Amino acid sequence: MEPAVRAVMSADPLGDNNGGGASPDRDALWRILATRRDHRHFHPTPVPRDTIERLLEVFAVAPSVGLSQPWHVTVVEDRGVREAVHAGFRAVRRAEAERFNGERRELYDSLRLEGILGAPVGLVVSHVPPAGPVLGTTSVPAATEYSVIAAITLLWLAVTAEGLGMGWVSLVDPDHLSDSVPLPDGARPLAYLCLGHPELDLEEPLLQTVGWGRRSPLSVDWV
Repeated sequence: MEPAVRAVMSADPLGDNNGGGASPDRDALWRILATRRDHRHFHPTPVPRDTIERLLEVFAVAPSVGLSQPWHVTVVEDRGVREAVHAGFRAVRRAEAERFNGERRELYDSLRLEGILGAPVGLVVSHVPPAGPVLGTTSVPAATEYSVIAAITLLWLAVTAEGLGMGWVSLVDPDHLSDSVPLPDGARPLAYLCLGHPELDLEEPLLQTVGWGRRSPLSVDWV
């Protein structure tokens, strides 16, 4: 567990000037935050439909600018659809590989960057532009898209709390996803998420374990 998280969990739960005091669930939340991982390796064990439906209830309570709820989720279990998505991933991965050279390229080629076929469930989370003006978006129109991303983050925590794993596949072209997965008119896919029972118990981010990079301290200013 990250030292900073351990410090938070060992701190006085009431803190200073903290109104009604900290939630009794504080440590559990921080434990979930600390153990959430981006998973690529999954067991083929199916995820029960009622578990998936419970996880998707996150979107009913997630924050969104102007209470717009500008999202749509497509649950992908069909093998043929997942194979089509995987074909698109392979094309993007080949293109990205050309950006790296030498030892970095060798390490890149060894990385597992998705679990599209290994995970029993895929989730395509799309942004659906609201029909009319949305409160709070005059200066930042993209705030509705940011709301979708925020909801995905909460979903990731809920998945972790269920003892499951999730991985975000960023190497997919949105246009290819739109062609491969049936989506509502106007929906723009922002994420393909792999969902299932994780095969690895990751004590730290996998990219850190294999030597691709390390987490950096927060850069913060107080003014």
